[in-house]
Amino acid sequence: MSAKKEDPRAIRSKRLLKESVKSLLVESQNLQELTVQKVAAKAELNRATFYLHYLDMQDLLKHVVYDIFNDMSQKLSPLLQQESVDLDEQLLSFLDYFYQNRKYLFVLFEERAFQKKLHNFIVEFVQARRDLRKITTEEAVSKDIIASSILGILMWWIRDGKHYSSEYIAEQISVWMSKRHKE
Repeated sequence: MSAKKEDPRAIRSKRLLKESVKSLLVESQNLQELTVQKVAAKAELNRATFYLHYLDMQDLLKHVVYDIFNDMSQKLSPLLQQESVDLDEQLLSFLDYFYQNRKYLFVLFEERAFQKKLHNFIVEFVQARRDLRKITTEEAVSKDIIASSILGILMWWIRDGKHYSSEYIAEQISVWMSKRHKE
């Protein structure tokens, strides 16, 4: 049985509402200031259209966060399919995503649930990379330590180091990691 195709108007409305959330996050820098009325007005839709697609603001935010992680997965998963792609290229691709979306990710980084989800995403990515390269746990630093380190760097970068490019941050992480392997 085939799935029912979603109405293009519904797709457009959802996209506009999600874009409005991101835009309002950039403007206000405060997640608590988001309201259904503000989001709907920014999207130039009415509240009834909002409630046609989402239960409440939390539901919409959950979908926005889901899209963020889906985008990151789509961007990074091809890099895990090729053993020849090196860590620097994977890291740069990952950091580019954050740099391009830093203005609204800045606000989401304040949420503990978002931080935890991102930590778990990084842990899964590190494990997938290890599986691809057939690295055993005994040979490697804990995935949680690596994920926490990268998360800490991302949080600092998005909050205080925005003037640094993703290339610079990737280079600094690579230098740190190469020194760690020499010790």
